[in-house]
Amino acid sequence: MDLFTKIKAMNSFTESEQTFIDFIFNHPYDVIQLNLQQLSKTSYVSISTIYRVMEKLEINGLNQLKLQISESLKNNENLKNIDYNYPFQKTNTHYQILTQMLELYDQTLKNTINLIDLDVLLHTVQALKKANNIYIFPSIGNYFMAESFQQNMLEIGVKVDVIKEAYYQHWHVQLCDENDIVMLISYAGRTPQIMDIVHDLNKKNIPIILISSTIHTPIDQFARYHLYFSSYEDSEEKIASFSSRISLQYLLDCIYACYFNRDYEKNLEYKIKNYID
Repeated sequence: MDLFTKIKAMNSFTESEQTFIDFIFNHPYDVIQLNLQQLSKTSYVSISTIYRVMEKLEINGLNQLKLQISESLKNNENLKNIDYNYPFQKTNTHYQILTQMLELYDQTLKNTINLIDLDVLLHTVQALKKANNIYIFPSIGNYFMAESFQQNMLEIGVKVDVIKEAYYQHWHVQLCDENDIVMLISYAGRTPQIMDIVHDLNKKNIPIILISSTIHTPIDQFARYHLYFSSYEDSEEKIASFSSRISLQYLLDCIYACYFNRDYEKNLEYKIKNYID
C-alpha cells in the first residue's frame, strides 16, 4: 500500500505523533535527506516519537521510511488534478467528457491498487476459501457490484448470498456460525442498523471482511480483514459515484481473480463444462 494513502487510512496517532505525520506530508524531501537526530530537531518531536510512528506504520527503521516516502512521491508525481465530484463541465464536448472519464478511471485504479495490503488480500482469499457459507451485506449503492461478484463465484461453483435488506441481514446473522464469513460493503459505515449487525456478528465470533473507503468508522475495529476502495468523492455532493464504483468493482474482481487462481485448472474446467449462453 502507498505510504501516504496508508497514513490517511489510519486514525491512531497521539498528538505528538500527529505532529511528525504532518511533517512527513509537508516536508517529505526533508525526511528523505535528514538523519534521525536532524529529523527530530527539525520536526520538533522526540526520537522515541519517530520510532513509535514507524512502529505503527510497520516500518523497520528510518531507511525503510525514506524508501517508502520516495516511492509514494514517485507514484503521486504522475497523478493529475481531477474533480471526482464534477469530472466534466456543462461546456465540455463529448470527446472532452470521454477523456476526463478515462483520466478519472485511470487515477482511481492507481489509487485503489495502492490501497491494497497484499497480506490482507491473501488472508481474505484464504478465509473465503475456508468458509462454509459466504454472505455479502452491501449498502444500497453497492448492490450491483456485489451481485457481479456473486455471479462470478457462482460460475465456478461457489455459492454466495447477497443480502440487501437490513431485516434479512439481521436474520441471516442468526443463522451464521464461526465457520461462515460475512463481507460488509459500505462507503462510510452510515447504513442504518449496521452497527447492530456488526455487534451481533462479533458476539457470535463470525469473521467480517470489511470493504470500505478510507474514512474511519466505528465498524473498523470489528473487521478481521479490512480492504479499502477509493474515497476521493464527497459522499453526498457529486454527479455520480463514478470513482468509488469503479474502485469497488476492481477490488471485487481482484478478490475473485485471486480466489479463482488458487484452483485455476479446476475452476476453468468447471466454468467451461457448465457454460451457458
